[in-house]
Amino acid sequence: MKNLFRLATFMLAPLLLLGATDEKPRLSFQGLGPLKIGMSEAALEKLGFSDPYRSADWQADEDYEACHHLSNETDYPGVSFMINDGRLVRIGIGANDAGIRWKTLSGASIGMTETEVASLYGDWMKIDHHPYLGDAGSYLILDSSDGHYRMIFETAAPDGSGEQFSSKPSRGPNANKRVTDFRSGLAEPVSYIEGCS
Repeated sequence: MKNLFRLATFMLAPLLLLGATDEKPRLSFQGLGPLKIGMSEAALEKLGFSDPYRSADWQADEDYEACHHLSNETDYPGVSFMINDGRLVRIGIGANDAGIRWKTLSGASIGMTETEVASLYGDWMKIDHHPYLGDAGSYLILDSSDGHYRMIFETAAPDGSGEQFSSKPSRGPNANKRVTDFRSGLAEPVSYIEGCS
């Protein structure tokens, strides 16, 4: 019996290790796995990150240097990396065609309801109106204890129900509104509504 147990353990160990290596890094206030807020743009480029819009003529050089986004769709599909003055300041998680479900350290991800996110973060989470969806969506906001970092989950009602142009915050977590994307990093850039502004 002891030999049978050893054989079973020997055969299952590689499968358990394979499952463990399939886990993707999770988003925190300070980064996504090895990619940390404050990293240089040059370090990210060495890891295969690039900006497909770098040569676009609609953005002045000084504006581009001040703020732009990098991506690496091979290793990080659906994830954008905001660069301010040569440093990583914000990481955004959106939908992707690869079927990867990126999560926060606590397990929040796209598709979760506001009530599910609230069950993870409790009173730490603040709810604010969505700047474009009114009460048809929300911003679920987490701030680090020192106020230096922020995480925002954007939510929307699947059917678009809600008062489109309302600026009043939701009364509480809503089981009908689901996370559409989320982002984390330095508080100010995470609060930008339209990318770099």
